[in-house]
Amino acid sequence: MGIFSVIAESLHSLGKNKVRTALSVLGIVIGIAAVIAMVAVAAGAQRKVEREIASIGDDWLTISYTGMDRGGVRREQAMPRNMSKDDAEAIERECSAVRAASPTNRVRGQAISQFGNYQCASMGVYPNFFDIRRWPCAVGRAFAREDMELYTKVCCLGTTAARELFGGVNPVGQTIRVNRVAFEVLGLLESKGVGSDGRDFDDVILFPFTSFERLIAGNEPSGTLFAAAKAGVPLAVAKEQIRQLLRQRHHLADEDDDTFRIFDRSLTAEASAEATRTFNLLLTSIASISLIVGGVGIMNIMLVSVTERTREIGLRMAIGAYGTQILGQFLCEAIVLCMLGGLLGFAAGCGLARFVAAQYQWEVEVSYWMAGVAIAFATSVGVFFGFYPAWRASRLDPIAALRYE
Repeated sequence: MGIFSVIAESLHSLGKNKVRTALSVLGIVIGIAAVIAMVAVAAGAQRKVEREIASIGDDWLTISYTGMDRGGVRREQAMPRNMSKDDAEAIERECSAVRAASPTNRVRGQAISQFGNYQCASMGVYPNFFDIRRWPCAVGRAFAREDMELYTKVCCLGTTAARELFGGVNPVGQTIRVNRVAFEVLGLLESKGVGSDGRDFDDVILFPFTSFERLIAGNEPSGTLFAAAKAGVPLAVAKEQIRQLLRQRHHLADEDDDTFRIFDRSLTAEASAEATRTFNLLLTSIASISLIVGGVGIMNIMLVSVTERTREIGLRMAIGAYGTQILGQFLCEAIVLCMLGGLLGFAAGCGLARFVAAQYQWEVEVSYWMAGVAIAFATSVGVFFGFYPAWRASRLDPIAALRYE
């Protein structure tokens, strides 16, 4: 009996009881669909994290000033105006592992355009901040060193701020008012989207640091720096150089604690990637349980089928069928069931993933190589769970089988 004859006989046998066959296939369909949908969601989450890391970069860090201990009591450190500006310039000048450093000052307030007004974050930065954060302009240009030195009244808008202030109008060349001062919009920043923590990176307006301090921040001190490592230099090296320089500039003794905190952006990137990997593993594990349950259902149905067809098996063996042929037929039936379930499950999983994406605005990624994996996995389930019933059928004694009632 050739392989095609075995397949034809298996299909004929499965067609005799269509309801039972459909219910057997349903277990595999649910398992494969769950696996495909969960893998698609997990792949989408992974891609989103990778895109976020690539967008914001993992080679920069922030330095924030903290309070100082005095007699066991922590109080705010008195920070003279432009202290962070001097430190930023010293870091860029003296730390060989650092390619750029910028002070930042941030306040939240009302911005007004001719189309409306909007409350968002306003930040004063150096021009190299765009390089540190890998944040070019999609339209227009970023302000330059000359703009900062001349106290030019210009700014660049994040896409969220631009949408709220100007709607669909191109903001470049338009004027906004912040703190009753008019600023010309030089550029519209590329969108960075929403971070994994829910923070909208595009909800911001960037100003030259000098103009911002003079016209917006007033007496509000700047206490945060941004710095980026040179290409190919480990971020830990840049971090240690900055730490040693700031301790020296702040006249800290060896036994004194740091009066600042250095936040390593790569740690957040690693934590996000690790959380995503754990999430992916959890989803896939949960979905795989459904597939195992479907496989157990296949084994159960095949055992019932062997019992019901005991006399048929005995008759076939009595007229010359070999045990290997019986084994092959029942094993083929299990594989056909699972392969059919794999195809239907892949289609159902793709549909479920797209439904989740449309309904909940989640990012999913369906790859068609998953179809091959689904069929191969389903076939493996059929072989694994179908082997014992098939082996049991092939080991039946023909005489006892013919007498079975």
